Amino acid sequence: MSNIMDYLAWRGDLDFGILPLNEVDALILCQLSYMNMDGLVSSDFTPKQGSGLTLSTAAQAFAAAPDYAERSNMGALINQLSADLLKVAGRSKRFGKLEISGFINKIDEEKAEQFSAITFSFGKEWNFIAYRGTDDSIVGWKEDFNLAYMESVPAQLDALEYFDKAAAALKGDFFLGGHSKGGNLALYSAAKAEAKLQKKILTIYDNDGPGFPEDFFSSPGYLAIADKLRTFVPRQSIVGMLFSNTGNYVTVENELKDMVMQHDPFSWQTGPRAFIVSEGLGDESRFVGKTLNEWFRTLSTEEKKVFVESVFHVLAGSNAKTNFELTRNWFDSLVGMKKSFDSLPKASRDTMWKNMQTLVRIIADEFKRKVTADIPLLAVTGNIQ
Repeated sequence: MSNIMDYLAWRGDLDFGILPLNEVDALILCQLSYMNMDGLVSSDFTPKQGSGLTLSTAAQAFAAAPDYAERSNMGALINQLSADLLKVAGRSKRFGKLEISGFINKIDEEKAEQFSAITFSFGKEWNFIAYRGTDDSIVGWKEDFNLAYMESVPAQLDALEYFDKAAAALKGDFFLGGHSKGGNLALYSAAKAEAKLQKKILTIYDNDGPGFPEDFFSSPGYLAIADKLRTFVPRQSIVGMLFSNTGNYVTVENELKDMVMQHDPFSWQTGPRAFIVSEGLGDESRFVGKTLNEWFRTLSTEEKKVFVESVFHVLAGSNAKTNFELTRNWFDSLVGMKKSFDSLPKASRDTMWKNMQTLVRIIADEFKRKVTADIPLLAVTGNIQ
């Protein structure tokens, strides 16, 4: 089985003038957005394209940084091979000459905001804005949960502003892309951009990003760029099935069986020019997506808000800032979270339990329907005596 590292070995010697950017290239650039480029890449955009910092130079600076070990450890949820990906991509003819600029990384606990993006430029022909997905921070996960009830989260507004600034500073057209929440940000910024900027968009790459409220897909802004959207999900997608989506996605073969781990781009199977496509979503993915989305629909906006705030109030009791810290000191984290849960107002605790009971009931009902629907088929094929 082959992944994005194998793709670099196959196509790393062909620059984009010979082999145009494709879906695998897009995933690689999106994964590189997870790298900590603080102090290595300017937050400003390249003032004169053709004379800026290249990915090759940035990769060398990253490897030589005194805090390389810390930069390379991106937490429990981001594949540690990402540092190797940066090194190999930087050495390649295909990616090494790309100019990079506009690196921004914002964490605001009070606003529940986690936003990061970076731009790759191929001369004056095109630019690729890669929006980072959810990182290892607890606040990043809270912002993801806020997508369930907020019309717009801070990172979405940041993504739109970022695209505006990049388009004003850089020559050429634009690709927008991201993995996980980054895919949601890419689509949001494209749909909410002014019409003159939408015309500069070549393609939007949404790699297993969560969806939107249903009315998003009937908005004029989305309809104006709908034909430019390309959505990819692993066969057993969870994140990409959350909330409403177009249903028009490509399912990618995966080397892992674990549903959660299939979200990892390094497990997506690739060929020399494109992903290896599977027959469709797996049954487990359909089941989880249907039950979770049905649960979301049963909750009022206020119930969703109370539930999210309560969950993260409990998590705050662990004093952990990242998922890595949360799991590393799991016993102390549990003790602290128990105290935080006990400190919640009774109304909030009641809402949490009520919502969890509703989720369990929906899962049980869906499981019963699935079993009932499968019985006739099994009986016909002789699998039931």
